[in-house]
Amino acid sequence: MIGTTHPPPEREGGDPPCWSHLLDDARADIVDRDDIERLVRNFYRDAAMDDVLGPVFEAAHVNWNAHIATLIDFWAWQLLGEPGYDGQPLRAHEPVNTRTPLGDAHYTRWVELFCDTVDATFEGPCAEIAKGRGRKMAAALQRLLGGVADSGAAAIEPTWRRTEAPADHA
Repeated sequence: MIGTTHPPPEREGGDPPCWSHLLDDARADIVDRDDIERLVRNFYRDAAMDDVLGPVFEAAHVNWNAHIATLIDFWAWQLLGEPGYDGQPLRAHEPVNTRTPLGDAHYTRWVELFCDTVDATFEGPCAEIAKGRGRKMAAALQRLLGGVADSGAAAIEPTWRRTEAPADHA
């Protein structure tokens, strides 16, 4: 009958239906410079507003246009092998550390936020390499700026893995 409303059907209990299997994971791997730019912009937008990292950027008076361009070049070199980055990323942070000494909480938060940013947008081998390189950079920066030499006993995280057996050349 038109205009008549019917109550919703009674449920027999149980959990509500799960629809997540119908949603595709839209994340893809990092494959080009556009992906690098998206990663860099997303990460540094969040880092600049972060309670732990934000004050460091504010005290450094970062020129964001120049800094973002340099970071895109750096990560394109690191992840895609593109030429174009010319710098010393570890030494470049010495003036920042002089102005605002970086402590364990800064490095921990940087790695956490960087890995979360990668995971939120990307998935795949290059995304995993990005997170590994981010962790290595943070550890190296922490050692350099803290004046601590690596003991040589630090675990080495491989940045690549052989995916197939080597060809037999016999």
